[in-house]
Amino acid sequence: MEATLSADQKVCDACGQPIHARAEICPKCGVRQHRPVSKAVLLLLTFFGGGIGAHKFYLGKYWQGALYLIFFWTGIPALVALIEFIIYAFTSSERLNEKYTAGGSVLVIVIVLVLGLLGVMVIGIIAAVAIPAYQDFTVRAKVSEGIMGTMPWREAVADYYAKTKRAPASANELPGGAPGTQTRSGTIALGSGGVLTVTLNDSVGGRFAGKTIVFQPSVNPDGGLSWSCTAGTLESRYRPASCRP
Repeated sequence: MEATLSADQKVCDACGQPIHARAEICPKCGVRQHRPVSKAVLLLLTFFGGGIGAHKFYLGKYWQGALYLIFFWTGIPALVALIEFIIYAFTSSERLNEKYTAGGSVLVIVIVLVLGLLGVMVIGIIAAVAIPAYQDFTVRAKVSEGIMGTMPWREAVADYYAKTKRAPASANELPGGAPGTQTRSGTIALGSGGVLTVTLNDSVGGRFAGKTIVFQPSVNPDGGLSWSCTAGTLESRYRPASCRP
């Protein structure tokens, strides 16, 4: 005949003897007791914290949870957790309790969630700083390509000045004709007084199309030409240091 259990008792999973309801280990046979899995808790932890392994810690699978937490930034754990969420959602509570036990410590789960939140915040801060910096770098690299394209023009203007002691009024006056006007980053035009204007195109970025860098020649004491490229409509942050006002 089965013994009548009081409100604070339960039956040991192994030996069937009455033990305290909160006992984790049976004092009579020494077997750790099965802690029932709450399907609602498991689904919530998998959906909201699966990417950092919260559900694995809840199930007492600490090594698996640690791997999720370490590699959460790759996005792979979140994808795996989504698949697991679907599996858990279509599995009955009885079947979940046959396969799993809620062996994780509440404190450990809370710590994991806090660490995951801090990790997301750190990655967010790094991304907020690194992405704009990288975008600025790529723009400056393309702008530098356009600036390098002016080298043949500056040499041609300097040679013309060395021979005539005046700047060419147009590209038609340059010996041998004008160098190429098109570069991957924009177009180059020669104006009065030997002024060169680089007009950027869409390859630099849509909002930079039409922005300009202007090269203005000036005569050195030795009679040669030097160039200033601080003029134009392109913002200073996207120019190389030599072309910033």
